[in-house]
Amino acid sequence: MKKTLTSTKSMPIVLRSIKAKIIFLAFLYCLTIALVSWSKSSPNGPHGGSLKKSGNYFIEMKNPDKLFYAYLLDKKLNTINNKNISGEVKFFMPDSTSFNVPLKAATDDGFTCESLPGSYASMVTFIIFGKSISARFENPALLVEKK
Repeated sequence: MKKTLTSTKSMPIVLRSIKAKIIFLAFLYCLTIALVSWSKSSPNGPHGGSLKKSGNYFIEMKNPDKLFYAYLLDKKLNTINNKNISGEVKFFMPDSTSFNVPLKAATDDGFTCESLPGSYASMVTFIIFGKSISARFENPALLVEKK
């Protein structure tokens, strides 16, 4: 029986190296695409909300319905007890107005307030140990409608 498939040993060295380069470049391309998509995805916090880094802390925001939830997290994404911490949310509206709403402690680790429907962004600010920590969150649903 004759062999119909050519093995890599019978291929010239030049073709083997080109084939290896193509496979390597394809692998690098796939790796690059995976890393870019991973970096652009919105990270989720331990409570299922959007997560933003602010200084040595992370702020998690959840806005499911009528209530707005915010959490202050440490570097390891552990929730910080809300004792001696105050905060507020600034809601930005499409007509260029904004509203400041104070956050109220909810359980031992979270904060809540009533959400303002129609806001396209919000800025969560916490005051901890006399230091202000803020993060801005966009409302992607309203940003799409606005364009």
